[in-house]
Amino acid sequence: MSPPNGNDEISSDHLQHQEAVNFLYDRATIGMLITLFISTVGSVLAYVELSIQGRQHWVLAWFAVFSLILIGRYILLRRYLLIDNKSYFPHQQWRNRFFVGVAASGVMQGCGAVLLMPYVTTNVQFILHSLLLGMGAGGIAYLSTSLMIYITYLITIMLPITIWLFFRHTPDGYILGLLYLFMMVAYSSSVKRMNILINDALYYRFDNAMLVDDLQRLISSISNTNKALEKISITDELTGASNYRAFRIGLEEIWNQNKDSNIQVALVRLNIDYYHEYNAHYGSEQGDIVLCQVAQILMSEISHKDQLLARLNGAEFAYVLPNTSSQNARRFIKKVTQALDVEKIQHAKSRTAPCLTVSVGVSCQLVTSQSSSRVLLANANAALKVAKQKGRNRVELIN
Repeated sequence: MSPPNGNDEISSDHLQHQEAVNFLYDRATIGMLITLFISTVGSVLAYVELSIQGRQHWVLAWFAVFSLILIGRYILLRRYLLIDNKSYFPHQQWRNRFFVGVAASGVMQGCGAVLLMPYVTTNVQFILHSLLLGMGAGGIAYLSTSLMIYITYLITIMLPITIWLFFRHTPDGYILGLLYLFMMVAYSSSVKRMNILINDALYYRFDNAMLVDDLQRLISSISNTNKALEKISITDELTGASNYRAFRIGLEEIWNQNKDSNIQVALVRLNIDYYHEYNAHYGSEQGDIVLCQVAQILMSEISHKDQLLARLNGAEFAYVLPNTSSQNARRFIKKVTQALDVEKIQHAKSRTAPCLTVSVGVSCQLVTSQSSSRVLLANANAALKVAKQKGRNRVELIN
């Protein structure tokens, strides 16, 4: 059985009631076995007494009906145990079914005792009284999670005999009747106290569990929020590429992680040629679209997780390529420019070509304990300036 809505959360109060019903059914087998044993003992005594009077069929009929009630309760218990998922079930419905079974058993025992009392000896009456009082006390152990069910069981099993005792109008009847009333009050008070303790324990158990779950969800939400904020803080809002902050952090991390490895790191700076003229001619909205289009082309050429593309400012982008020589950096940039040429983005105001082009500055440097990423960055910037000075739409390299 599952919740009506998979998104609905189960409250701690609901879990508390479910666990109380679980307690009832978990102890039902022991309770029914004890009830069957005591009822069998009482039935045997009554059968022996009434067989002398030829009324033994009364006992057999009573025991047959009582056995049917116990069989019905056992079938109900088996159905409950077959529930696959007890994380959610209609606890009130199953509690009501258990209530009906207990009430039926109590009625049969209490009324059966009243019918037998006038026809048995004083000694057997004393035994029956002891059995009834003992069953009332024994019910505390497995019915205390539900005050209403226990009170109902107590009333059905003990009130009929109490009324019968008072209607006898004898001194011993009054004394025993008062004893029954006293025991009913004492049993009820004990169960009420135990019920409060059990429900408090369940409340704190599930309330604390829900608080822990809420705290875990809050921590998870904060963690996800922090990750989202971190991503926002290192991502260029327009193009989706890394921003300048991520570029500087990424370059320094690569440098620090590879200080003693003597690997080569290539830094590539690209600038869209005559981008301001493009914006003035086609409009800033179209200019933003082109920036996003170029960024997607540049990002599509990244083939390794350590490679980084960032938008530095305006129409300028930069690649950080670890473990890349100057020759491999040239090959990489050639692939990038070819991919850009394939798109044939029209640029009517460009002085180098009818389509959009880029100027590229490349610098390559060994990472050592004495070298600095600032030198690499300055060389790449100088190479880009040379590319622009020589007419743009070209690649310049400074090692």
